[in-house]
Amino acid sequence: MLKVALKKLLGRQSLSEAEAEYCMQHILSGAAEPLQVAAFLSIAEGKGTEKEELLGYLKAMWSQMLPVERTGNVVDICGTGGDNLGSFNISTAAALTVSAAGAKVAKCGNRSSSSSCGSADLLEAAGVRIELSGTEADDWLRENGFAFLFTPKFHPAISSWSNLRRSLGFRTIFNLMGPLGNPIQPTRRLMGVSSPSLAPMYADILSSIGTEHALVALGMDGMDEISLSAPTVLYEIKGQTVSRTLWEPQSIGLQYVEIGELKGGTVQDNVNILHMLFEGSRQVSAIRQVTCVNAGAALMISGLADTLREGYWIAEETISSGQAGAKLQELVNSSTQIGEEAQNYVHAK
Repeated sequence: MLKVALKKLLGRQSLSEAEAEYCMQHILSGAAEPLQVAAFLSIAEGKGTEKEELLGYLKAMWSQMLPVERTGNVVDICGTGGDNLGSFNISTAAALTVSAAGAKVAKCGNRSSSSSCGSADLLEAAGVRIELSGTEADDWLRENGFAFLFTPKFHPAISSWSNLRRSLGFRTIFNLMGPLGNPIQPTRRLMGVSSPSLAPMYADILSSIGTEHALVALGMDGMDEISLSAPTVLYEIKGQTVSRTLWEPQSIGLQYVEIGELKGGTVQDNVNILHMLFEGSRQVSAIRQVTCVNAGAALMISGLADTLREGYWIAEETISSGQAGAKLQELVNSSTQIGEEAQNYVHAK
């Protein structure tokens, strides 16, 4: 089947949803030859991915992942990456802020593939444990209102191809699958994309998989977040209904900032920025604003705010009151406790 699919893709013909699902199942089963997988990923990327193809790939991924039980309303905040803007980890800071404001956040993510600091890199360097088991993730959501779901932990079939993907050196359909790989499968999401062609496709897919409330954001500067340096196209999904609007900072009383003010750096640079942000430093005021905008959108999606404007001010208060910083410290303390318990268990043996 993979050979037949390769011929179709070479002829720039699209696969049906069923064909795409079968091909991905074959790849994830480990039965496919590495040379065929490399060819498939390369040719599929060159042709471009249609909605039906992506949905087929996703169905195969979902069937292979290790699921985690969903506990009440849970929101995920993620970006597709690939904007190559070198911005700070806005979605990660927003996720911590949203959790501190009272929402349950299950953030799925990985180490960096296209930037110098991914969400997993940042949290790990800040002292937060990233490799939670399914049971531990469930406990963290109940007790802390936050859990990081490390992609390789819950998608071992995809991780088995990580060396091949690195050797290819470019983004593939696996990167497109990632934003919808949360093993909890939350029905509330804030998703940022960096390509105009991806935004309506993800919105259509979200509307077809039982989404309660979600936003797909495309910054017109290419940022895969709600941006403050350019207008942002927002696709809002409520059930099967999708609407499109153009959002600008002035709508909530903010001004545009230079994109350079939103830049991050190395992992340690971004850890320092995160602490400065939660400590109220004026040196990162633009990053604070963009964090609060994205957190505000997620608070609206989670049902803790009626509008993005209201969500923004809840996020502002959460940071200024020290709650966001306290949440980060709470997660660090929980991580330390897990480490000490594991160490004591080893010593006891």
